[in-house]
Amino acid sequence: MITSDLGWRESELGSFKILLRKFDITPVQKEALLRASWALLYAHYEGFVKFCLTIYYDTICSTIDAREKLSERLQHTSLRSEFKSARSLPDTELVKFILEFENKQMKDRPAFGEVETQSNLWPSVLDTLLREADLETQGISQYHSKLKVLVARRNSIAHGDKNFIKEVDYYLGFENDVYSVMYILALEIDRKINEINV
Repeated sequence: MITSDLGWRESELGSFKILLRKFDITPVQKEALLRASWALLYAHYEGFVKFCLTIYYDTICSTIDAREKLSERLQHTSLRSEFKSARSLPDTELVKFILEFENKQMKDRPAFGEVETQSNLWPSVLDTLLREADLETQGISQYHSKLKVLVARRNSIAHGDKNFIKEVDYYLGFENDVYSVMYILALEIDRKINEINV
């Protein structure tokens, strides 16, 4: 499933790459294609991260029958909505929640909310999402500076700023690095899903 999702994303970005490599496009067309490619690259980066984490959480929910069987970090993540609800309980209800916690919430099937990227998947947001999912992806940190530029420039383009990318090779360097991040994430999710299914 992750491979097919990555495949259609690569095909779509590849279509833009073919257009960018044509010799018969004008400078204005080239600039427009580069801006569109940049915005699309960001969209696929964010979309793929959300897709992978959703698949991962769905696999956990359908395979693991009790929160107590999860790592401590995943327990915290899966309990987030319960903790949020408990904060607003009257005192008597809160005491009941606390007393029943180990026998109820920890025995319940895990549940995770929607993967939230805060509309801007900055490296710090990505790191938080990966940490909450208990994923080991240290290899992604080497791409933080490129991801910051990706998000900032995408925001600039999305807000209609005159932010031009002049060279195809400059864009392609970012595309390659985003693919590296996506591959690292895909491999780690695949590894964790295989552990769950053993």
